[in-house]
Amino acid sequence: MGVTVPTLLRLEAGDPTVSVGILASALWLLQRDAELGQLAAPEQDGGAIELDVREAIELGKSRAQASAEARLRRLQEGR
Repeated sequence: MGVTVPTLLRLEAGDPTVSVGILASALWLLQRDAELGQLAAPEQDGGAIELDVREAIELGKSRAQASAEARLRRLQEGR
C-alpha cells in the first residue's frame, strides 16, 4: 500500500485521521472499493445518528422545563 506500519495500524483501528485516499487504496486492494459510496451515506453513520438523538432528547427536556416554568409563572401571576 505504500504506507507506514503506524498508518496501517491507525487504518485498522478506524482512526478518522487516516486519509480517504489510503482508505480507498485499502478497499481497492481488498476488492471492496464498490463500498466507497457508502462511506458518506448518512444512514450508515451510527455515531451521527446517536448524537442527533441525544441532542433531540436534550432539546425536548429543555423545552419541557421552559414550558413548566412559564406555566408556573402564569399561575403565580394569577394569584
